[in-house]
Amino acid sequence: MVLGVELDASIGTSVEATDNVRESARNIEDDVIQRVTGQIRVEEERKKVKVDANLKLEHEKYYNDTYDDETSLTSGFGLFSIDLVDNFFNVQATFSRADVLTDSAQDENPDTRESRNIFRVGPTINYAISPTFKLNARANYVDVYNSEETATDSERANASLGFSNQINSLLIWKVDSFYEDEIDTDSTEEITNSRLSGGFKRSFTDGFFDFNYGIQALRSTITATERSNYFDISVQRDNIYWHTLNLSYEESVSDTGIGFESDESTSVVDTNELNPIQATSTTDIEKRKRTVLRINRDLSSFLYDISAIYEESEFKVAKNTERYRSLIIGYQPKLLSRFTPRFEYQFTRESFGLNRSEGEDNRHLFRISGAYELVKSLFIDGFISYQKRNNKENVSREFDESVFGLGLRWEFL
Repeated sequence: MVLGVELDASIGTSVEATDNVRESARNIEDDVIQRVTGQIRVEEERKKVKVDANLKLEHEKYYNDTYDDETSLTSGFGLFSIDLVDNFFNVQATFSRADVLTDSAQDENPDTRESRNIFRVGPTINYAISPTFKLNARANYVDVYNSEETATDSERANASLGFSNQINSLLIWKVDSFYEDEIDTDSTEEITNSRLSGGFKRSFTDGFFDFNYGIQALRSTITATERSNYFDISVQRDNIYWHTLNLSYEESVSDTGIGFESDESTSVVDTNELNPIQATSTTDIEKRKRTVLRINRDLSSFLYDISAIYEESEFKVAKNTERYRSLIIGYQPKLLSRFTPRFEYQFTRESFGLNRSEGEDNRHLFRISGAYELVKSLFIDGFISYQKRNNKENVSREFDESVFGLGLRWEFL
């Protein structure tokens, strides 16, 4: 029996004209870029099978040959789950493919863009010890492939065990443990990652508060053990002075060969470019703290939203600390039912550490965009943007760029 099926798909093409395609202070070149994009989102839930996936295929052509043409595939946090024993034992598989950079100081373009592919598969057991006390156990085989030659590929095995106790209809207490080990790697370094955490989730009529705290240890055969606090905190509240608020804080440690699992779920869905693109290089231990705030209000005549992020990453081998801050303010008037304009400003500040020569980038981006529905499900998209990057320590990183774009998009499902 089909419980629910959602399927969205679109294809489109766009043309962009830029007066500084290389985002350079000295080597200024203009170009015209054509993009052909296909995207599909599938969410289906049957009695024994669940599917949830996002796929995006894009081809870029540079008419002035500043970069080679490129075809790329990115994937959201795809899930395929089969229940072998109802409400007790199932097998889950996930796959994600995301763009990464060799170095965080690089600008993203076809010459610097790499990909990271992560495949996970394994069984899950959910057992109700009592009506309110539950056990969850999971094991995974993980295969990590990075297209960058200097990045480390690996095969890993991990397992987790957790208990939850529902105190009442609004409050759940929980305890979780996690262990991951590299079973094969193309590096001489072998890494294990372990974590023990506990917390609770409190529901409200207009939101929730989810709090998890623990201790984490990442052990390496080359460097000393890296110990860290583990935090995973999220708050969502509606109707706070007529606004919707989402606030999250994450603190954990991982290695650059695999990155952080929370980044995989936003590779396609998160389109406002709030999160920085991740970097992969020779194996390093990364301790990261990330705070994200989102506020929005939807009125009858307009809506507006504010998003902010602060991220700090400490790298053990490189002995360096990078910081990333970004603020996005968006405004959308509701003029016509078929026309959706948007005005957006983004400020980004990125510092690459005291022992790096790149200094600190400050970027301002102004963007006006709009979508007009010609006929049902057929849209004309257009935008004009201007961005400027300043850097007091390294003037060679400064640039400004103006871009104009126009496209056609068909949402056929």
